Amino acid sequence: MIILLILLLVCALPVEARTPRTITISSEYESVTVNEDSTVSFCYCGPGRRVSVQSDLLYADEDTARYTDRTRRIKMRLGSDGCFHATTRAVSPETYTYCFRVNGKRKPDPLNSDTAWQKMHKWNVVNVGGSERAELYRTPDRQGELIRTSWYSSNERLHRRVNVYVPNPTPTLPSREGEKTVGERKFPVVYLIHGINGYEGSWSERGRAINILENMVAEGLCEPMILVMPDVNFGVHEDKPSHHTLWNNIFNYPRLCHDHDIERSLVELVQMVDSTYPVSDKHYIAGLSDGARIAANTANLMPGYFEAIGMFSPVVHKSQLPTDSTTVYIYTGKKDLFHPNAKRFNRRMEKAQKPHSYTESIGGHTWRNWRSYLVDFLRKL
Repeated sequence: MIILLILLLVCALPVEARTPRTITISSEYESVTVNEDSTVSFCYCGPGRRVSVQSDLLYADEDTARYTDRTRRIKMRLGSDGCFHATTRAVSPETYTYCFRVNGKRKPDPLNSDTAWQKMHKWNVVNVGGSERAELYRTPDRQGELIRTSWYSSNERLHRRVNVYVPNPTPTLPSREGEKTVGERKFPVVYLIHGINGYEGSWSERGRAINILENMVAEGLCEPMILVMPDVNFGVHEDKPSHHTLWNNIFNYPRLCHDHDIERSLVELVQMVDSTYPVSDKHYIAGLSDGARIAANTANLMPGYFEAIGMFSPVVHKSQLPTDSTTVYIYTGKKDLFHPNAKRFNRRMEKAQKPHSYTESIGGHTWRNWRSYLVDFLRKL
């Protein structure tokens, strides 16, 4: 009996060691703090044995990635307050994304409502100020309204999602299609097309497009504009989130390039926007990566409608050359995977004597560059 009792005690010891720690902590704590020395401190209070933070702010240089923002993890240490803590080195002014890793599993920060979907995962967003450009990314006092709606594509026989930002004063929307309120202010409109792994929220979340526009308007750097940010994914389903369609887009890329179904759907979107919102006679369109190709094709389906096209890290071919005198603004990073493609398209624009500008930057195929390109594009408009 004594031997049996000892064996039972020994077997019980590992079970006791695996028991999760029980903590009682106030939920009123700061999960992420940007310090005066440009370091960023993270705090996680909750159950877990191994906690780390994964982020794209953990690299020492500006941006060496040829394609997509790279992330790295740092271990968080348990403090005397029962919470896990970690502080980064000083980082350059920029908008970054992060998430927690608890016992090896992703866990978005529940205390940070500023989030962004990317590559089928939700990330939290933190903005580190300190430069003129980074200050444009911060969240201002809201000056307009973001409308989440849809439009019907008769070509594809489905409804596609679109986010529309309308500046204040919020216009009186028409009571019947095509009817507008007499005397209401009209605004220029900019269509922003996401890349192959984005969705209708990409430009407002990762791209900070609304923040950029509102801060630039407040500083007198550009006039108020309507932003239209549609979902241009292949085979979109009305009842499913479109940020999960990356592989579907890649596998159907030949059809994306040649059928132009999405571009014809965007023509119908333009018609819907013109008949619904107070749009002036100034129209612009821009796209990043493969979205630049879609933007150029849409402009060619509507010759004379768009005054300018923005191509950010473009994946384009000679067939995307404008058929009219539309000005094209080409932007590319010197380390971008598609940098040769952008240079080649620039030479074709020169040979065809089309109005355009060509801008090279550091870095690669990342949101860090695309946000900067949008700022310059809006300045030029």
